[in-house]
Amino acid sequence: MFKQRFFGALAYLIALILLLGLFSAGCLTGYVIVTALLSVPAVGVVVKVGITIAVVFMVTALLTGLADRLYTAYHNHKRVQKDVEEEAQ
Repeated sequence: MFKQRFFGALAYLIALILLLGLFSAGCLTGYVIVTALLSVPAVGVVVKVGITIAVVFMVTALLTGLADRLYTAYHNHKRVQKDVEEEAQ
């Protein structure tokens, strides 16, 4: 049983290291490509605008998601509060 758990944990650790390596390689490749594109003035402006649009979109999506979760939690709270009040009567 110990060997199974040990090898399972070792497999997870190896998979995590491989994923981190792939992530690092992808980030490094992206950094090199973006740096090369930014060195060309005309392309650099397009890349900067694209990155700005992407960041604005991501922040908007994040804030919208948080607002939706808050809205849902508030309505669930009100529904539970109403159910408790009805049970109390």
